[in-house]
This record gives sequence, structure tokens and C-alpha cells, in this order.
Amino acid sequence: MHRRVRFALVAVALVALSSAALAQESPGGVNRSEGRSFGIGIQAEFPWGGLISLRYWATESLGFEGVFFVLADDGETSGVVTARGLYRAVDAASVDFYVAAGASFSLSAYANPPLGMAVGGIEVSFSDRFAWNVEFGLSATVYGEIWTTFGTGVHFYF
Repeated sequence: MHRRVRFALVAVALVALSSAALAQESPGGVNRSEGRSFGIGIQAEFPWGGLISLRYWATESLGFEGVFFVLADDGETSGVVTARGLYRAVDAASVDFYVAAGASFSLSAYANPPLGMAVGGIEVSFSDRFAWNVEFGLSATVYGEIWTTFGTGVHFYF
């Protein structure tokens, strides 16, 4: 478990350092993430799943995200709902670094315990409206189990 924690902390530190270096990339350049508010996309997350992602940036630095993966079969509903708060720590011209924290809940009758998570992520903007992100961090259950967390996704902003 300590190896996983060290690996995740090193990965988040490397992401933060590379994002800080990229923040210097074009001082007079256009900031592609400026003015973003609502976005919809696909977010894949390990270990808790994911599919449809809704993001809302309330300010240039603070945002919220909901990730939904729901299935229905023979009258039974199963799936995962994740709610997270986002904080954009580095806002560069085309690459941003953010941190996110939240919880994931199972919707099935045989529910897994809720997962809490904290991640660091890089969002690369290919245009004013389209961005790709990758995340690394840690997740933990209410029973004290800790895992390395990984996620990636694409979002279209309106």
C-alpha cells in the first residue's frame, strides 16, 4: 500500500511541475480555457468506472463535475455516480493543472462501499471548446482500503 501511495504522490508532483513549466509557455498567447462554463463529455475512471461527465466551471478557478454510469437490467438498476469539486491551480494558454476531490457511490442492490478520491489532473485544450484530460491520485473506501486512481476523458464546452 505504501508503494501505491508513493507512486501516486510522485505522479501528482510530476504533473504539477510540468504544468507549472507549461504555464510559462506563451505569455502573450490566447488562454483557451478562459470563460468556460458548462461542458459535457466522456470520463473513464479507475477503479470506480464512469461514462457521461458533466462539468461546470463556476469561476475561472472553481468547478464541479458529475460522472454517471447507470445500467438497468431486468428491473434492477446498477451503476456509479461520482460528484467532485475542481480547483484549477495552474491556468496556462493551452494546458491547465487542476486538483479534484469528491466521492463515488454505487447504485446497485449489491452496493460497493463509497469511495472518496483526491486527484491531480492535466487538461489539454485543443480549441476554445474541446479539451482532453488525464488524472492521477488516490481513492479510499470507508473500510480504509486505498488504491491508486487513474482517469481520462474528453469534454466539449458550450
